[in-house]
Order: sequence, then C-alpha cells, then structure tokens
Amino acid sequence: MEAAFMHCRDGVITMKQHILGLTTALLVSGSAMASAATTQAEVNETLRNTPEIYNGLFTAALIKHVVDTCPSVTPPGRMARVSYFLTLYNRARNLGYSRSQIEAFVEDKQEQARLKGIVEGHLQREGVEPGDESSVCAYARAQIAERSALGRQLRER
Repeated sequence: MEAAFMHCRDGVITMKQHILGLTTALLVSGSAMASAATTQAEVNETLRNTPEIYNGLFTAALIKHVVDTCPSVTPPGRMARVSYFLTLYNRARNLGYSRSQIEAFVEDKQEQARLKGIVEGHLQREGVEPGDESSVCAYARAQIAERSALGRQLRER
C-alpha cells in the first residue's frame, strides 16, 4: 500500500503529498503547540485511537483499494481529496502534533499494513473478495447506487 492513499488516473497522489503541499500556510500562521506525546509510538497510538482521524484514513484507504482494484470506478476529484486530507491533518495538528510527527505516522509501514488489513477485513465482512476485481466492482456499484457514504465518494466511468 502506498504511503497513505488517494489515487488519480495519471498517477498516485500520496496523503503525504497532499498534506505537505497544501499546509505550509497553516504551519506559518499557526499553532506551534507542544506535542502531547513524547515518543512517536505515543503519537501513533493517539492518532490511531482518535476516531475522527483513523476513520477518515480508513475511508480514504477503502476508496483507494476500490479504485485500484476496479478500473471502472474513479475517486473524488483532486480538490475534494485535498480538502479531505487537509481536514484530517488539521485535526492532528489541533491535537498538538507537529508536521514531522504526523508525517511519521502516515509513512509508518506498520500503520499502513494495519490499515490495509482493516480495509480487507471490512470488505470480507461485506462479502467482498478484496483481490477480486469483479467482486470489488460489484461492491462499488452497489455503494454508488445506495448513495452510501462510500458510494457518494465514487464515480463510475
């Protein structure tokens, strides 16, 4: 799994690129709060256990998995993705974490593997074979038709 996720047809745009490329102004303008945790492990634990952040990452990872597996489905537009990740980034910053701490969490291979496992487990519970294109595409089409939270983020070509 890429360093955290969103995909566009002309190349992968990682979460890190979204966060880093669009938050310089926020870093300059704002809060140089002290970190609430002293180690990266504590930072990771807190971010992993903050539902607003981790559920957001899960949703983005699920979208990426669906888009990567089903070529007839596209992700939200670039501006929507940027806005989405900026919201998650700002939430982490509001908890007092630095840019480098957030980057380290996003880039952590164990966290990425953990999130990938959660996505695959979710799909399996939904009756979807995570690696099977037709199964994932059927799931995506059903989500789009239902206008579920996931389906509203996806478009069929």
